[in-house]
Amino acid sequence: MGLALVLGILLLAILMIDVVEQLRTVGGDVRLSILGALNLSLMKLPQIVEQTLPFALLIASMMAFTRLNRRSELSIIRASGISAWRFLTPVMVLGVVLGLFTMMVLNPFAAKLTESFEQTRDRLLNEGRPTLSVSDTGIWLRQGDETNQIVIHAKRVAEGGVNLQDVKMIQEERLYADGRPTNDYAFARRIDADSAILRNGFWQLEGVIENVPNAPPEFKENLAIPTTLDAVTLLDKFASPNTIGFWQLPHFVRQTQAAGLDASRYKMRLNALMALPALFVAMALIGAVVCLRLQRMGGNSQLLAIGSLAAVGLYFFTQFSSSLGATGAAPPVIAAWSPPLFVLFCTLTFIAYREDG
Repeated sequence: MGLALVLGILLLAILMIDVVEQLRTVGGDVRLSILGALNLSLMKLPQIVEQTLPFALLIASMMAFTRLNRRSELSIIRASGISAWRFLTPVMVLGVVLGLFTMMVLNPFAAKLTESFEQTRDRLLNEGRPTLSVSDTGIWLRQGDETNQIVIHAKRVAEGGVNLQDVKMIQEERLYADGRPTNDYAFARRIDADSAILRNGFWQLEGVIENVPNAPPEFKENLAIPTTLDAVTLLDKFASPNTIGFWQLPHFVRQTQAAGLDASRYKMRLNALMALPALFVAMALIGAVVCLRLQRMGGNSQLLAIGSLAAVGLYFFTQFSSSLGATGAAPPVIAAWSPPLFVLFCTLTFIAYREDG
């Protein structure tokens, strides 16, 4: 009950702030009503729950054990000969269960809605935004402007994604009616190329065969196709790790590696999800440990402050470690598991020292 109350209060506060943020960012460029902003924020809500749940568990754990302490129930439990390990076991079990639930159930649902949120926001802000996706047959890229759209398929990539191999391009041009643009497009040409290298403002194609309607295929040694992409932002168009659910991530990692792209971000996300049970248990134990000191001995406020600082430190440590893992500066397994396991073992060591030492 306490966990649900804390989570509800946190979510309500975050939701109100996010609605204002959507009105400021999206509403600053397009007309957006309060209901539209609320709809965008509700799409993000499951992901917010996923990110907030560890802190809600920490606060709920602090509240529960503080209440037991003030009512002298902890003193009675200890006097009856029950060790801290026994009455902390339910907290640890709850942490594992919530971690598994978040990983296996909540995350896939949150990923779907996050994808819908990003698509809706992009459609409102910029309908022609380039997109990049990966499949078993290679990678697919779409780019375009108000007059034409180009779909690019490549079986392999190299040099971090800026060198495409075995490339096919389909270009379509917007149709006009009475001098006004419509939402319909017509096939303009197909281009097959051995390679396409991303240069400053254009794709440089080598070994080109160009097919246009009502004309024979034409071979060209090279061809330049204008683009608004650059090497820095190309991979930013790729699917966000937050839009891929836990059950799809392993297959997505294999697809990305097979296409020749860097899968560090997705490996990091997968390992971070698998480490959630350890993170939840660590958060729950931090909240419990700082409240185990008997009320009559004093110093509980300082311990609560220390516990809160420890939880915030764990959060920033986890974010920093995730950044290292996502960029390939550290192995994703180590980057994902080190922070929660370090804090978990420190907490267990402290309990063992206090109870058994």
